[in-house]
Amino acid sequence: KGAIAGKLAGKKVIWHLNDTYLPWLFRKIFSLLSSLADGYIYASERTKNYYRPCIKSGKPEFVIPSPVDTEMFDPLYHYDGDEDLLERWSGKTVIGTVSNVNPIKGLETLILAASILNRQFDNLVFVIVGPIFTSQQQYFEQLQSLCDKLLVDNVEFVGARSDVRPLLERFNIYFCSSRAESSPIAVWEAMSMGKLIVSTNVGDVPLYVKHNHNGFIVDVGDSKSMSNYISELITGDYLQQNFGNNSREIAVCELDSGLCAEQHLNAFARIDSP
Repeated sequence: KGAIAGKLAGKKVIWHLNDTYLPWLFRKIFSLLSSLADGYIYASERTKNYYRPCIKSGKPEFVIPSPVDTEMFDPLYHYDGDEDLLERWSGKTVIGTVSNVNPIKGLETLILAASILNRQFDNLVFVIVGPIFTSQQQYFEQLQSLCDKLLVDNVEFVGARSDVRPLLERFNIYFCSSRAESSPIAVWEAMSMGKLIVSTNVGDVPLYVKHNHNGFIVDVGDSKSMSNYISELITGDYLQQNFGNNSREIAVCELDSGLCAEQHLNAFARIDSP
């Protein structure tokens, strides 16, 4: 509707695409309407590769990642909040993520990895920060049943937060177990906070979470590799400082909101030029 309204109003239309999955019917509709745009901005290279076959025009295209405010997510500052939770986790190694609870997030992969790691360590807690919507209650119950089946009693669903920084600050390791992403802001925020990252190979994560530089990349659903790399980060003191510093540097130099804003302005100027 927006693209049609823009054209009827005589305005330039830019289509911003930021996912890597669309039901076939909507993808077909997009293919039919895509020529209305005067340019395209993709949130990731994988999004570009996903949608490019649907676009028949030769109009300008840009890949601009989702931004992170690296001044707001700064590991040099302390963030107040959630003191009760933080006190309960005292002395624990906290492995966490910021994610709503739904199947595309692949949280069963984390639970399977947790069952392996709990045989090696006795001081771990796995934390999921994010809402559980009514529509995803059945999936949440499936995750709880999997925890019960595997005797995993140290996975905590703590719900949504308006400010995730107090919990993110406490995470020792950040995991992303998603089955599909494009340019996941939650991962970029963790990197900005100097976190060690273990992620599935989704979206453009491997462009910024560089394997054995600031984290590790595993195949989607590969809980064994995820557990192996988390274990390596837990025991590898030499990795922890280096990986954390590298995460922060990449976030500041490649994902900062100021850089992304400048890229958008350049894209707008090019699309708006005669």
